[in-house]
Amino acid sequence: MKKKNILVTGCNRGIGKAILETFDTEKFNLIGLGKKKNKFLKNYYSVDLSNPKAVDTFSKKIKNKKIDILINNAGINKIGDFHKIKSSELRKIFEVNYFSIYRICQSVIPNMISKKWGRIVNITSIFGSVVKEKRSSYASTKFAVNGLTKVLSAEYSKYNILCNSVAPGVINTELTRRVLKNKINIIKKDIPMNRLGNVDEIANVVYWLASNDNTYLTGQQIIADGGYTIV
Repeated sequence: MKKKNILVTGCNRGIGKAILETFDTEKFNLIGLGKKKNKFLKNYYSVDLSNPKAVDTFSKKIKNKKIDILINNAGINKIGDFHKIKSSELRKIFEVNYFSIYRICQSVIPNMISKKWGRIVNITSIFGSVVKEKRSSYASTKFAVNGLTKVLSAEYSKYNILCNSVAPGVINTELTRRVLKNKINIIKKDIPMNRLGNVDEIANVVYWLASNDNTYLTGQQIIADGGYTIV
C-alpha cells in the first residue's frame, strides 16, 4: 500500500509526541505541527495556532500534502474564575482549541472525499463531558470540539471519512506534574484505577481509531480516564 500522510498537531511533547511515535514511518509519512521548532522531524511546520492568519497560511500549504489522517491534538488551558476571564484570553483559547481545528479540517477533507477514505481524531478532554470550577473557557472549547466531531461524522461518513474524539483524563505528563505538583496523590484517590494514565495508553487508542482496523466507529468520544468520570 502507498504510505498514508498523517498530520499531528501539538507533536513536540506529551500526548502529541507519543501519538506521532506510534505511527510506523514505513507505513506513514509523518507530518508534525507545533509552536516551537523541531529539528528531528523532516516534515514539520512551526505555527502559532492562536494567530488566525498563520493558521490560514498553514491550511493553504497543507492542502498540497493530501492528508489522509488528521490528529488534532494541540490545545491550551486557562484556569481562572469565570468573571475574571479577559476577552483576549477567551479568544486565544478558542483560536487554538477550536477555530484552528475547524480551519485545518476544512483544508484536508476535500482530499479525503476524493479518495473516499479519511480518519480524523480530535483530542478533547474529560472536561468536554464533565465540568469543574475555574475551567469555563477550556471546557467550553472541548464541548465545542465534541459537537464539531459529531457534525463532521454525520456529514462525511458517506465518504468513508470517520471522525472521532479521544478524551484523556489525568495523564502523567510534564505539564500535569508541573501544574498539579503535590496534588497528584490526592487526585489518584478519585480514579478507580488509582493511578494516572500514561501517554502511550492514549496514543494506542488514537492509533486504532485512525487505522484501517476501524471501519465502523464514527462520531464517538472515547473517554480514557481510568474510570474518573464514572464515580
